[in-house]
Amino acid sequence: MKAAFLILFVIYLIAMGILGLKGLKKTTDMKSFAVSSGDVNPYIVAITWAATFMSAGTFLGLPGLAYKNGVSLLWYHMGHWFPAILMLAIVAGSYRKFANKTNALTMPDWLADVYQSNGLRLLIGIVCLCNIVPLAAQFVGVGTLMNTTLGIPYEIGVLIGVVVVMIYLFLGGTYAHIYTNVVQGTMMCIVSVTIVVTGFFLFGNVFTEVPRMLSQVDPNLMATFNESDAAFAGPIAISGIFISNACWSLNPQLMNKVQYLKTNRDLRKFILFAAFCLFIGGMVVVGGMYSRLQVPEILANADDALPTFVTTVYPPVVGAIFNIVLLAATMSTTDGIMVMMATVLGNTLYRQTYIQNKLDRGQEVNIEKAERTSLFIAKWSVVLVGIASLPIAFHRPDSLNVLNWVGTGVILSGVAGPLLVAVTQKKVHRTSAVLAAICGITTYLIVYVGKIILSVYLAVGVGCIVSLAIAFFANTLLIKHDTEHSVILRV
Repeated sequence: MKAAFLILFVIYLIAMGILGLKGLKKTTDMKSFAVSSGDVNPYIVAITWAATFMSAGTFLGLPGLAYKNGVSLLWYHMGHWFPAILMLAIVAGSYRKFANKTNALTMPDWLADVYQSNGLRLLIGIVCLCNIVPLAAQFVGVGTLMNTTLGIPYEIGVLIGVVVVMIYLFLGGTYAHIYTNVVQGTMMCIVSVTIVVTGFFLFGNVFTEVPRMLSQVDPNLMATFNESDAAFAGPIAISGIFISNACWSLNPQLMNKVQYLKTNRDLRKFILFAAFCLFIGGMVVVGGMYSRLQVPEILANADDALPTFVTTVYPPVVGAIFNIVLLAATMSTTDGIMVMMATVLGNTLYRQTYIQNKLDRGQEVNIEKAERTSLFIAKWSVVLVGIASLPIAFHRPDSLNVLNWVGTGVILSGVAGPLLVAVTQKKVHRTSAVLAAICGITTYLIVYVGKIILSVYLAVGVGCIVSLAIAFFANTLLIKHDTEHSVILRV
């Protein structure tokens, strides 16, 4: 297994390098680095979106939670894909329309252009840098996989993952992200289906036999709800999974995918195929339950469940192939986050905030040089954010998936209200967006960090609901009382 995995890993590295070089040829300016040139096939964009949505959290973290919780984890899969796709369908058209009109390259730029607020741009730009935590979670996945498969130290595995992604993104930006994610996303869906089907050969009718066998291991593993885990303890906790996963589609590195499309007519194809890919890929969660039945000893770290199952069940070469795909699952989200964060640093904070502020004050600026510097900062920011994620990733968490959500909760609680008001209302008020972002983030931090709510999914859901409520209420109220100066018509 180790030799086969090592050989395939080298092949994988070479392939990612080639795709990075291919992306280099198309990366000529800040826009092509950040969101491509708007010339990508909708089915390719759909796979890229789904591969970015799925991650180490999906292919390692969720099977790990299923290993511990059993059947109750199926709630996550149901709340994982349908709410997210529904939210994508609501937001995608309007987001793409305004992004094309203003040429916004990031969500902070998009929101600033809609609300005509540079303060909002700076606030959301800084908030988006909290993606350093879910970025680290992806590298936790790489380190976990390398340690389980090759037996190399966990920290060395993390470092390998950081270096690999930094290299091909530095070369090709978004195009490298697209090319690599198409390959990785396709492999992820194939492996997910294969693992599900394998259960029928191992256990018979998995719909009846797997729950029955799990109940013999521990009755809690076949319960509809699992009171031992706050995230799956009952209907209220489960509602948090549905709400938070619906808002997951509002992640900046996911929403910008609609800008890759050639025309608005491609939106329907993109959304439907993304739904298919996300559903198929998410089925991999059952691998954690299979692992609990197949591997008699209790694993020290539940995130090892799927790699251990693959190593135990399949022949060495097949197991090595599958573990390479698990590695690809971690990389597919990592590169999307890194491109987004790099674009925020290079474009949102440098070009659109610092340089634009100088222009607004009447200072002379060499625009061509500023554009080149913006791209330079973005490319080297890939290296910067990769290095910055290492201290977090080196401290291996109890649950990779929970770590994935901790930082993301800050972002979603900040953008949910302002974004949904902007795509559903005819008029918007800049103050409502700032209030919603601050109140949503503050609420999330109070209830989760203060341990008022123990489930990170429910805490994120509460933060997003507060953000939405404040955004709609404040927007309606402020428009009525400030119609002359502060109301901006949404185009």
